[in-house]
Amino acid sequence: MTTRKDYYEILGVPRDATKEDIKKAYRKLVKQWHPDAYKGSDKKNAEEKFKEIQEAYEVLSDPQKRSMYDRFGYVGEPSYSGGKTSGNSGGFFEDIFGDFQDIFDVFFGGSRTAHSTRTHRSVKGEDIHATITVELKDTINGKITFLEYNRKATCNACNGTGAENGTSFSTCPRCNGTGTVTEEHRSFFGVFTNTHVCEACGGTGKIINKRCPACHGTGTVQERHRVRINIPPGVEDGATIRLAGQGNSGRYGGPNGDLYVRVRVSMPPYYRRSGNDILYTVEIDYTQAALGTVVKIPLPEGSYENLKIPAGTDPGTVFKLKGYGIPSMSSGRRGDILVTVKVKIPKPSLKEKKLLEELARTKGISR
Repeated sequence: MTTRKDYYEILGVPRDATKEDIKKAYRKLVKQWHPDAYKGSDKKNAEEKFKEIQEAYEVLSDPQKRSMYDRFGYVGEPSYSGGKTSGNSGGFFEDIFGDFQDIFDVFFGGSRTAHSTRTHRSVKGEDIHATITVELKDTINGKITFLEYNRKATCNACNGTGAENGTSFSTCPRCNGTGTVTEEHRSFFGVFTNTHVCEACGGTGKIINKRCPACHGTGTVQERHRVRINIPPGVEDGATIRLAGQGNSGRYGGPNGDLYVRVRVSMPPYYRRSGNDILYTVEIDYTQAALGTVVKIPLPEGSYENLKIPAGTDPGTVFKLKGYGIPSMSSGRRGDILVTVKVKIPKPSLKEKKLLEELARTKGISR
């Protein structure tokens, strides 16, 4: 019977650790204890420690083995690939890390310059960015508008292949039609096979013999496209609306890119926006401030609302027109119009001066 070991303690994880926690701990320990990467002098101890880590990971990463271990404390003889810790250990590492890229990242903290892939992948089309301008009144109830723009669309003449009639191809001589080129990479781990996209055909495995006359071999043509845009109530200046799939055409069966529309809100010069409130300043004469008055306040929709200024209003007083501001995008509740009173005190005429002097004497105000 094998010696019973605490695999959780070996990997330094709690008994309720997730699969990702176990994998993360394992990768960290491998980087520390692999004999070929071990920095210390006791290589033999590192090799034994590394075997122990492998054994613990094989059990705890397998749901059935882990369940048995949790119940009985052992799972029988370990089946991991025992003592071979140097040379070509690629098969074991590929089971754990996925491919050479992960191994490279664990031990070197970097990435290769070549992009590894075994099949040619579809490519999403490029995104398009546009800007539209709406009036402030459009932010009150929202608005439906339309935008026309140029975008790349799949060429119907060649079905996006770039070849005349979609058939004028020959097998790529560089990759023999596979779309990939395989090269060997030697390191202190052994020999690794590095497969990357063929540069000659871009991964398609085919070379165009005769380019499509409609798209000149690009697989796409320019088209004028029109979309409907829903401007939501309360939209802020600079907000971005995303329309999925309305961008440029993808390649090799890939989806279209997206359209990102930036909204600019044109504010009247007498307004300022603060959240969902509108700030407005009204200027009145000092006699109006003293005696009281009624002023017309412009509303975002284009109409007016009367605001009563009571007698004796001080300069800088703020009045609130409740519910006449901009709607909240979340609740729909409208903000307010905050009206600040500015009192204008002009140089008095001769007649006004005499009246003011008389008023001052009446109030007992000395000059």
